[in-house]
Amino acid sequence: MGSRGAFIDLESFDFVEGGQHYHKIGVLSTNPNVIIVYQDSNSVKAPEFSHTAGRVYAVVKDGVLKHLAYYDEKHQQAVSIDFCHPHKKVQPHRHVHMSHNKNDPGISPTPEELKLANRIKKEFNLK
Repeated sequence: MGSRGAFIDLESFDFVEGGQHYHKIGVLSTNPNVIIVYQDSNSVKAPEFSHTAGRVYAVVKDGVLKHLAYYDEKHQQAVSIDFCHPHKKVQPHRHVHMSHNKNDPGISPTPEELKLANRIKKEFNLK
C-alpha cells in the first residue's frame, strides 16, 4: 500500500496506513463504485491512492460525511471534497490533485458532486 493507500478491493476490509485506520461500512446502492469508509483516527483524511481506477471513497467519522475523494485512471486522488471546514470562506470546497495549498482558491463542488454527497448522506443516515 502506498502512503494512505487504499490498495484493497475486497467485500469487507480494514487497513491501517501511517496510523490512519479505515474500514468499509458500505457501498452506495445506485453506484457500486462509491465505497463508504469509516476512519477512526483523529485527523480524518481520504486515502491518496485507490486499487480501482475511477473509484470514489466517501470518508465518514462519527456519523458525518467528511470527504468525498475521486480517483483517476492512475489510481491517484484527483479530486477531494472537504465538508468539515471552509477554505477561503468556501464550505464545502474541493481540492484538485492533492493540492491543499493555503493559497489555492476556494472552489465549490460541482452540482453533480453535491448530488452524490446528498445521496450518500440520505442512504447512510449521515449529517
